[in-house]
Amino acid sequence: MDEQGAEMLISAVIPVGGRHSDISALYQEYRSGLQQVGARFELIFVIDGPHADVVDSLERIQRDDRSVVVVLLTRPFGEATALMAGFQQAHGSIIMTLPAYYQIEASELPKLVAGLEMADMAVARRQPRAGGMFERLRRSLFHGLVAWVTGLHYSDLGCGARVFKKRVIDEISLYGDQHRFLAVLANRQGFRVIEVDVHQSPKDRFDGSYRVREYAHRVLDILTLLFLVRFTKKPL
Repeated sequence: MDEQGAEMLISAVIPVGGRHSDISALYQEYRSGLQQVGARFELIFVIDGPHADVVDSLERIQRDDRSVVVVLLTRPFGEATALMAGFQQAHGSIIMTLPAYYQIEASELPKLVAGLEMADMAVARRQPRAGGMFERLRRSLFHGLVAWVTGLHYSDLGCGARVFKKRVIDEISLYGDQHRFLAVLANRQGFRVIEVDVHQSPKDRFDGSYRVREYAHRVLDILTLLFLVRFTKKPL
C-alpha cells in the first residue's frame, strides 16, 4: 500500500451476540487479515449482552494489543444497535464490519478494502457458496423479495463483512434488524455500493435450524424496508 494508505486507520467493528466462535482464534485471524492491508487498524468488539467468557478472553488480549477496544452493552439489544455502538467508538476514516463467527477467509480482507477505490461501500459476496438446495432456495427467495421492493440486486446480504467510508454511516441510523440492509440504505442515500467476491471460510457452517419466528421476522424486515425505500421521501 502507498504512503497515504499507510496513514489510513481502519476501524473494524465486531458485534458479539448469541452466536459467536472462539473469540481468541477469530481475533488472530482478523488481525492477520488486517495486517495484510498495510494500514493502521483498531478492532472494536461490542459485547451485546452478558457473555463473560468473551469478555475474559478479550481482556487477556487487550493486555498485549492496545488496538483492541471492548464495548459492553448492559443487555442484548440486537446486532444493529451493537453496530451503532461500535461506530460511535470508531476513530477510523474507513469502517469495517465483521461477524463474530466465521463467514469469509480473513486473508480476503485486503480485497474488500481495495473495493473502496471504486465505491463508497464494498460488501462481501461469498463465492463459491456452500449450502444445500433448501438453503439456496431460501437465499434466492429472500434476495428476490429485496430486489422486488428496492430494485437493487444483491446476492449475499446475510454476510456481515463490509467496508465503507465513514461518511456513509454518518448518514445512516440502524434499528432492529436493519443491519442486513446496510448496503440498501447506503444506496438509497446516494452512495455507490459494490459487491466483492471473496472466498467463504470452510468454517462457515450453521448446524442449527431457523424457527418459523425467524422467517416471520425476515418478512417484517422486508416490509420495513419497503416503507423506508418507497415512502420516507413522500408525503403519507
